[in-house]
Amino acid sequence: MKKEINGKTKIIGVIGKNIENSLSPLFHNQIILKHSLNFCYLPFKVTETDLSEAIQGIRALNIRGVNITFPYKEKVIKFLDKVEESARRIGAINTIVNNKGILTGYNTDVIGFKKSLQEDGKFTIKGEKAVILGAGGAARAVVYALLEEGIEEISIFNRTLEKAEKIKLALSPFSPKSRINIFPLEERRLKGKIEESHLLVNTTSLGMPPRVDNTPLPDEKLFHPDLLVYDLIYHPARTLFLRQAERAGAKIINGLPMLVYQGIESFYLWTGLKPEGKEVLEMIKKREGIRIK
Repeated sequence: MKKEINGKTKIIGVIGKNIENSLSPLFHNQIILKHSLNFCYLPFKVTETDLSEAIQGIRALNIRGVNITFPYKEKVIKFLDKVEESARRIGAINTIVNNKGILTGYNTDVIGFKKSLQEDGKFTIKGEKAVILGAGGAARAVVYALLEEGIEEISIFNRTLEKAEKIKLALSPFSPKSRINIFPLEERRLKGKIEESHLLVNTTSLGMPPRVDNTPLPDEKLFHPDLLVYDLIYHPARTLFLRQAERAGAKIINGLPMLVYQGIESFYLWTGLKPEGKEVLEMIKKREGIRIK
Protein backbone atom coordinates (compact mmCIF):
# COMPACT_ATOMS: atom_id res chain seq x y z
CA MET A 1 0.00 0.00 0.00
CA LYS A 2 1.18 3.51 -0.81
CA LYS A 3 0.99 5.56 2.39
CA GLU A 4 3.47 8.37 1.99
CA ILE A 5 2.67 11.79 0.52
CA ASN A 6 5.29 13.13 -1.85
CA GLY A 7 5.83 15.75 -4.52
CA LYS A 8 3.73 13.81 -7.04
CA THR A 9 0.71 13.26 -4.79
CA LYS A 10 -2.55 14.46 -6.38
CA ILE A 11 -5.06 16.19 -4.13
CA ILE A 12 -8.81 15.55 -4.20
CA GLY A 13 -11.35 16.49 -1.56
CA VAL A 14 -14.73 17.83 -0.53
CA ILE A 15 -15.94 21.43 -0.16
CA GLY A 16 -18.83 22.22 2.16
CA LYS A 17 -20.02 24.46 4.94
CA ASN A 18 -20.31 21.89 7.75
CA ILE A 19 -18.23 18.84 6.87
CA GLU A 20 -16.80 17.77 10.22
CA ASN A 21 -18.93 14.61 10.14
CA SER A 22 -18.37 13.78 6.48
CA LEU A 23 -17.47 10.15 5.77
CA SER A 24 -16.07 11.02 2.33
CA PRO A 25 -12.44 11.42 3.49
CA LEU A 26 -12.63 8.05 5.24
CA PHE A 27 -13.85 5.95 2.36
CA HIS A 28 -11.96 7.76 -0.42
CA ASN A 29 -8.67 7.45 1.43
CA GLN A 30 -9.37 3.78 2.16
CA ILE A 31 -9.83 3.19 -1.57
CA ILE A 32 -6.63 5.11 -2.28
CA LEU A 33 -4.69 2.95 0.20
CA LYS A 34 -6.13 -0.31 -1.07
CA HIS A 35 -5.19 0.43 -4.67
CA SER A 36 -1.85 2.12 -3.84
CA LEU A 37 -2.76 5.34 -5.65
CA ASN A 38 -0.72 8.49 -5.20
CA PHE A 39 -3.72 10.59 -4.16
CA CYS A 40 -4.94 12.18 -0.92
CA TYR A 41 -8.56 13.17 -0.16
CA LEU A 42 -9.02 16.17 2.16
CA PRO A 43 -11.98 18.06 3.69
CA PHE A 44 -12.19 21.78 2.93
CA LYS A 45 -14.56 23.77 5.15
CA VAL A 46 -15.52 26.88 3.19
CA THR A 47 -17.81 29.78 4.05
CA GLU A 48 -20.13 31.13 1.37
CA THR A 49 -18.23 34.42 1.20
CA ASP A 50 -15.07 32.48 0.32
CA LEU A 51 -16.70 30.08 -2.14
CA SER A 52 -15.55 31.85 -5.31
CA GLU A 53 -11.95 31.99 -4.11
CA ALA A 54 -12.10 28.35 -3.03
CA ILE A 55 -13.22 27.20 -6.47
CA GLN A 56 -10.56 29.30 -8.16
CA GLY A 57 -8.08 27.76 -5.75
CA ILE A 58 -8.73 24.33 -7.26
CA ARG A 59 -7.12 25.60 -10.44
CA ALA A 60 -4.41 27.66 -8.74
CA LEU A 61 -3.29 24.79 -6.47
CA ASN A 62 -3.62 22.15 -9.21
CA ILE A 63 -6.12 20.14 -7.16
CA ARG A 64 -7.35 17.24 -9.31
CA GLY A 65 -10.97 17.63 -8.23
CA VAL A 66 -13.45 17.97 -5.39
CA ASN A 67 -16.89 16.91 -4.27
CA ILE A 68 -19.34 19.72 -3.50
CA THR A 69 -21.76 19.22 -0.65
CA PHE A 70 -24.43 21.20 1.23
CA PRO A 71 -25.19 24.03 0.68
CA TYR A 72 -23.15 24.83 -2.45
CA LYS A 73 -24.34 22.38 -5.13
CA GLU A 74 -26.25 25.06 -7.03
CA LYS A 75 -24.06 28.03 -6.11
CA VAL A 76 -20.78 26.77 -7.56
CA ILE A 77 -21.99 26.42 -11.16
CA LYS A 78 -21.33 30.06 -12.04
CA PHE A 79 -17.65 29.64 -11.11
CA LEU A 80 -16.99 26.71 -13.49
CA ASP A 81 -15.67 26.63 -17.06
CA LYS A 82 -17.92 23.77 -18.20
CA VAL A 83 -20.91 21.82 -16.89
CA GLU A 84 -21.76 18.31 -18.11
CA GLU A 85 -25.15 18.13 -19.86
CA SER A 86 -27.17 16.23 -17.24
CA ALA A 87 -25.73 18.42 -14.46
CA ARG A 88 -26.70 21.50 -16.48
CA ARG A 89 -30.26 20.19 -16.77
CA ILE A 90 -30.42 19.45 -13.06
CA GLY A 91 -28.98 22.83 -12.14
CA ALA A 92 -26.73 21.40 -9.42
CA ILE A 93 -23.32 19.75 -9.33
CA ASN A 94 -21.58 17.66 -6.70
CA THR A 95 -18.29 16.92 -8.47
CA ILE A 96 -15.65 19.14 -10.06
CA VAL A 97 -12.85 17.79 -12.25
CA ASN A 98 -9.78 19.89 -12.99
CA ASN A 99 -8.35 18.96 -16.39
CA LYS A 100 -5.29 21.11 -17.09
CA GLY A 101 -6.90 24.16 -15.56
CA ILE A 102 -10.38 23.62 -17.03
CA LEU A 103 -12.95 23.09 -14.27
CA THR A 104 -15.91 20.91 -15.28
CA GLY A 105 -18.95 20.21 -13.11
CA TYR A 106 -20.76 16.86 -12.93
CA ASN A 107 -23.67 15.47 -10.95
CA THR A 108 -23.00 11.94 -9.71
CA ASP A 109 -25.80 12.18 -7.11
CA VAL A 110 -28.25 10.95 -9.76
CA ILE A 111 -26.53 7.61 -10.29
CA GLY A 112 -25.80 7.39 -6.57
CA PHE A 113 -29.49 7.71 -5.73
CA LYS A 114 -30.55 5.23 -8.44
CA LYS A 115 -28.03 2.59 -7.39
CA SER A 116 -28.99 2.91 -3.73
CA LEU A 117 -32.62 2.18 -4.65
CA GLN A 118 -31.62 -0.67 -6.95
CA GLU A 119 -29.75 -2.21 -4.03
CA ASP A 120 -33.11 -2.64 -2.31
CA GLY A 121 -34.02 -5.11 -5.05
CA LYS A 122 -37.78 -4.87 -4.56
CA PHE A 123 -38.64 -1.22 -5.11
CA THR A 124 -39.41 -0.14 -8.66
CA ILE A 125 -39.66 3.52 -9.58
CA LYS A 126 -41.61 3.30 -12.84
CA GLY A 127 -45.28 4.05 -12.42
CA GLU A 128 -44.98 4.92 -8.72
CA LYS A 129 -45.65 8.15 -6.82
CA ALA A 130 -43.13 9.93 -4.60
CA VAL A 131 -43.06 12.78 -2.10
CA ILE A 132 -39.90 14.87 -1.90
CA LEU A 133 -39.22 17.10 1.11
CA GLY A 134 -36.99 20.06 0.22
CA ALA A 135 -36.02 21.81 -2.99
CA GLY A 136 -32.25 22.31 -2.87
CA GLY A 137 -29.45 20.84 -4.96
CA ALA A 138 -29.90 17.31 -3.63
CA ALA A 139 -33.63 17.45 -4.34
CA ARG A 140 -32.91 18.40 -7.95
CA ALA A 141 -30.77 15.28 -8.41
CA VAL A 142 -33.39 13.04 -6.78
CA VAL A 143 -36.20 14.43 -8.93
CA TYR A 144 -34.12 14.04 -12.10
CA ALA A 145 -33.26 10.43 -11.20
CA LEU A 146 -36.92 9.57 -10.60
CA LEU A 147 -37.98 11.21 -13.86
CA GLU A 148 -35.36 9.25 -15.80
CA GLU A 149 -36.77 6.02 -14.37
CA GLY A 150 -40.37 6.80 -15.33
CA ILE A 151 -41.95 7.87 -12.05
CA GLU A 152 -45.66 8.64 -12.46
CA GLU A 153 -45.91 11.56 -10.06
CA ILE A 154 -43.61 13.62 -7.83
CA SER A 155 -44.93 15.96 -5.15
CA ILE A 156 -42.32 18.44 -3.88
CA PHE A 157 -43.00 20.06 -0.52
CA ASN A 158 -40.84 23.04 0.48
CA ARG A 159 -41.14 26.04 2.76
CA THR A 160 -40.60 28.42 -0.17
CA LEU A 161 -42.58 27.58 -3.28
CA GLU A 162 -40.24 29.58 -5.49
CA LYS A 163 -37.42 27.03 -5.23
CA ALA A 164 -39.79 24.13 -5.87
CA GLU A 165 -41.28 25.98 -8.85
CA LYS A 166 -37.80 26.36 -10.36
CA ILE A 167 -37.28 22.59 -10.16
CA LYS A 168 -40.62 21.95 -11.83
CA LEU A 169 -39.94 24.42 -14.65
CA ALA A 170 -36.41 23.13 -15.21
CA LEU A 171 -37.06 19.38 -15.13
CA SER A 172 -40.65 18.81 -16.31
CA PRO A 173 -39.69 19.12 -20.02
CA PHE A 174 -37.36 16.11 -19.76
CA SER A 175 -40.18 13.75 -18.78
CA PRO A 176 -43.53 15.12 -19.99
CA LYS A 177 -45.39 11.91 -19.01
CA SER A 178 -44.49 12.39 -15.35
CA ARG A 179 -46.33 14.90 -13.19
CA ILE A 180 -44.53 17.27 -10.81
CA ASN A 181 -46.64 18.95 -8.13
CA ILE A 182 -45.38 21.60 -5.74
CA PHE A 183 -46.77 22.52 -2.31
CA PRO A 184 -45.66 24.51 0.75
CA LEU A 185 -44.30 22.16 3.42
CA GLU A 186 -47.06 22.93 5.91
CA GLU A 187 -49.79 22.37 3.31
CA ARG A 188 -52.57 19.95 4.35
CA ARG A 189 -52.12 18.16 1.05
CA LEU A 190 -49.00 16.56 2.54
CA LYS A 191 -51.01 13.87 4.36
CA GLY A 192 -52.97 12.91 1.26
CA LYS A 193 -49.92 12.80 -1.01
CA ILE A 194 -47.97 10.64 1.43
CA GLU A 195 -50.92 8.26 1.79
CA GLU A 196 -51.01 7.58 -1.96
CA SER A 197 -47.22 7.35 -2.39
CA HIS A 198 -44.76 4.52 -1.90
CA LEU A 199 -41.59 6.63 -1.69
CA LEU A 200 -40.87 9.49 0.72
CA VAL A 201 -37.50 11.25 0.50
CA ASN A 202 -36.06 13.86 2.86
CA THR A 203 -33.54 16.05 1.04
CA THR A 204 -33.47 18.77 3.70
CA SER A 205 -30.77 19.23 6.36
CA LEU A 206 -33.25 18.77 9.23
CA GLY A 207 -31.84 16.02 11.41
CA MET A 208 -28.17 16.73 10.70
CA PRO A 209 -25.86 17.88 13.52
CA PRO A 210 -26.34 20.09 15.39
CA ARG A 211 -30.11 19.83 14.73
CA VAL A 212 -30.38 16.10 15.39
CA ASP A 213 -33.65 16.52 17.31
CA ASN A 214 -35.37 18.08 14.29
CA THR A 215 -37.49 16.36 11.68
CA PRO A 216 -39.25 17.67 8.56
CA LEU A 217 -42.39 15.76 9.59
CA PRO A 218 -43.30 16.34 13.25
CA ASP A 219 -46.54 14.33 12.89
CA GLU A 220 -45.65 10.64 13.11
CA LYS A 221 -49.13 9.69 11.86
CA LEU A 222 -48.12 10.79 8.35
CA PHE A 223 -46.02 7.64 7.86
CA HIS A 224 -47.52 4.30 6.81
CA PRO A 225 -46.21 0.71 6.46
CA ASP A 226 -46.27 0.71 2.64
CA LEU A 227 -43.72 3.52 2.44
CA LEU A 228 -40.07 3.31 1.56
CA VAL A 229 -38.68 6.24 3.57
CA TYR A 230 -35.33 7.59 2.42
CA ASP A 231 -33.33 10.21 4.32
CA LEU A 232 -30.33 11.57 2.41
CA ILE A 233 -28.67 12.28 5.77
CA TYR A 234 -26.23 9.55 6.86
CA HIS A 235 -24.99 11.07 10.12
CA PRO A 236 -26.59 10.16 12.41
CA ALA A 237 -27.36 6.80 10.82
CA ARG A 238 -30.91 6.86 12.19
CA THR A 239 -32.30 10.37 12.15
CA LEU A 240 -35.44 11.22 14.09
CA PHE A 241 -37.22 11.21 10.71
CA LEU A 242 -36.16 7.58 10.08
CA ARG A 243 -36.99 6.49 13.63
CA GLN A 244 -40.49 7.93 13.19
CA ALA A 245 -40.91 6.01 9.93
CA GLU A 246 -39.59 2.79 11.47
CA ARG A 247 -42.06 2.99 14.35
CA ALA A 248 -44.84 3.31 11.75
CA GLY A 249 -43.69 0.06 10.09
CA ALA A 250 -42.15 1.70 7.01
CA LYS A 251 -38.95 0.45 5.40
CA ILE A 252 -36.08 2.92 5.84
CA ILE A 253 -32.84 3.82 4.04
CA ASN A 254 -30.34 6.44 5.12
CA GLY A 255 -27.99 8.42 2.87
CA LEU A 256 -24.94 6.18 3.22
CA PRO A 257 -25.54 4.05 0.07
CA MET A 258 -26.07 7.20 -2.01
CA LEU A 259 -22.93 8.77 -0.55
CA VAL A 260 -20.89 5.69 -1.49
CA TYR A 261 -22.25 5.22 -5.00
CA GLN A 262 -22.02 8.89 -5.96
CA GLY A 263 -18.53 8.97 -4.46
CA ILE A 264 -17.42 6.00 -6.54
CA GLU A 265 -18.55 7.77 -9.70
CA SER A 266 -16.65 10.90 -8.65
CA PHE A 267 -13.58 8.81 -7.85
CA TYR A 268 -13.72 7.32 -11.34
CA LEU A 269 -13.84 10.80 -12.91
CA TRP A 270 -10.71 11.83 -11.01
CA THR A 271 -8.64 8.64 -11.17
CA GLY A 272 -10.04 6.34 -13.89
CA LEU A 273 -10.59 3.65 -11.22
CA LYS A 274 -14.07 2.44 -10.26
CA PRO A 275 -14.07 0.32 -7.07
CA GLU A 276 -16.80 -2.14 -6.13
CA GLY A 277 -19.66 -0.28 -4.43
CA LYS A 278 -20.89 -3.03 -2.11
CA GLU A 279 -17.38 -3.66 -0.86
CA VAL A 280 -16.90 0.02 0.02
CA LEU A 281 -20.35 0.19 1.63
CA GLU A 282 -19.69 -2.81 3.85
CA MET A 283 -16.28 -1.42 4.82
CA ILE A 284 -17.84 1.83 6.05
CA LYS A 285 -20.67 0.08 7.86
CA LYS A 286 -18.19 -2.12 9.67
CA ARG A 287 -15.88 0.77 10.55
CA GLU A 288 -18.66 3.02 11.76
CA GLY A 289 -20.78 0.32 13.37
CA ILE A 290 -23.70 1.21 11.11
CA ARG A 291 -26.47 -1.40 10.98
CA ILE A 292 -28.91 0.45 8.76
CA LYS A 293 -29.04 0.07 4.99
